Amino acid sequence: MHSDSERKSVTVLFLRHGQTDYPKDRYYNDAIEDPALNQTGRHQANQWPGYFDKNPRAITAVYVSPSRRTQETAKIAAEGLAVPCETVDGLQEWRFGRWGGLTTPEIKIKYQEEWNAWHEDTAHFTPSGGESLSGFSKRVNEIITDLVSRHSGQTVLVVTHAGVIRMIVSAALEMPLVNFKRLVIAHGSITEIEYTDRWPNLHAFSFIPEILNEEM
Repeated sequence: MHSDSERKSVTVLFLRHGQTDYPKDRYYNDAIEDPALNQTGRHQANQWPGYFDKNPRAITAVYVSPSRRTQETAKIAAEGLAVPCETVDGLQEWRFGRWGGLTTPEIKIKYQEEWNAWHEDTAHFTPSGGESLSGFSKRVNEIITDLVSRHSGQTVLVVTHAGVIRMIVSAALEMPLVNFKRLVIAHGSITEIEYTDRWPNLHAFSFIPEILNEEM
């Protein structure tokens, strides 16, 4: 038998976009540069259509960040799903304001006071033109709460970014936000959370089917 909570639960599959050629040591700013998937990133996205096709749980909705890398990932990964992809602006990556496009050493030189203030209060300091870590968490988790409310008893795919998934997992597990970097989300991986009437349950974290098959 299943409880009412289990019958009403919503399963959300959070898919991180595939790899790009954007330098790893630079902070994203899609208003300046909106990188496309590279060949590896397209391969990572292409792991999912076959997996979804064999999954007994039908995906009833797909929500996607507006960034090019997430849109391209969704187009490939959700190709065989009979549902449209809906773009949701609130699923964008952390907004760093004028830090965007810069490396850590560049930020330390150009905006040393801001950098020091951020490390003194990582959760609440807001870079000029950007958003604080707590504000970022609030933004993305409000979006997820809304999506969950629309899809009782269903399975939903959300194609987004590592930072977004870190905020969602932190909230689900009631982790301190400042520990977010301890959550390592692989490119092209899925993190699965079941939202029940009682609490969220983490069923899979940074799952990649191809690696699993190679290890079996």
